[in-house]
Amino acid sequence: MTSAPRLLAGRRRSLAAVLVALAIGEALLVVLFAARLDQLLSIPSPAPSALAAGAGIAGAAAAALLLQRWVGESFAQGYVADCRAALYSAVVRWRGATPEEGGARWLTGLINDMASLRNYALRGSVRLWTSATAAGAAGMWVALTMPQLRIGLVPLLLGTAIILLLTLPLSRAIVAQRRERGRLNRFMVRRVRADLEGAAPRKGNGTRKLASLSATLARAAVTRAAAIGAMEAIATLAGLAAALVLAWQAGGRGGHAGIAGHLTVIGFIAARLLESVRALHARIGGQIALDRLAGLIASAPPRKRSRRSRPAGSRTARVRELESPASPRAALAPPSTPLTQERVS
Repeated sequence: MTSAPRLLAGRRRSLAAVLVALAIGEALLVVLFAARLDQLLSIPSPAPSALAAGAGIAGAAAAALLLQRWVGESFAQGYVADCRAALYSAVVRWRGATPEEGGARWLTGLINDMASLRNYALRGSVRLWTSATAAGAAGMWVALTMPQLRIGLVPLLLGTAIILLLTLPLSRAIVAQRRERGRLNRFMVRRVRADLEGAAPRKGNGTRKLASLSATLARAAVTRAAAIGAMEAIATLAGLAAALVLAWQAGGRGGHAGIAGHLTVIGFIAARLLESVRALHARIGGQIALDRLAGLIASAPPRKRSRRSRPAGSRTARVRELESPASPRAALAPPSTPLTQERVS
């Protein structure tokens, strides 16, 4: 394999289809639960069957969420296994690497990047698909069938637009943090190898260098946290603003029975928007790790066939060639007849 594995390949295609179907089903169940909640609040004395129906919808939504996590983890682990195998195959193909390339560069990919790729597949791709699909399906239902809720979608749409704009500074912060982390890893690998080999340090014991690299990495991590914190704050603010708009709209009316179901649907969309923000964070970081993985795999030379690993068919052909009469070794051998065997004995 000379390139990074594809995310949607093999069994993962069917798992992705199952995840999208579960997300649409989750949105449908939330809308049904909101309608049942409004019905329970509008009836003076609801029947036990109506309450049981609401409990059944809630249980189905919980089961759908549990199934999403199970299928999503299976999806992510399969992708991580393929990435690990591809990177290890590139390491095996590599010949003539310098000590630095054979140390920190490959160890970072085999250890640290695997966690980023798992987050890319599970928290980035899977949860982004499910959250965005569920929120989009619920929003479309609200826009088409609930005119009184359409005004509540405005803050959510505005918050989504701002979040998408903030993905660019988040990408820059992640790249900067990974660059500083790579410098620190290379420094640690060189120092540990030199200390274990007993080599005398040329520029001190590296304490000041380690402190400087650690401080730079800490600042990069804080910048990344600030970027993702701003995105989460916008998502939270959008949900609260949508709830306030709905409450203000219903404040001048006499009956408030439908406001509970409306807030349930808006709260579900806002929660999925916040989860989409975290999924974007994981996906951006994982995409950067995936680009690094693709570069490492592409830098490895093609595998060369060794003489020792000659196929079995070629060995068999060589033996037959040696045993054939046209071979010099076979021509010099004495004839194998009963008379010659009797003379030898």
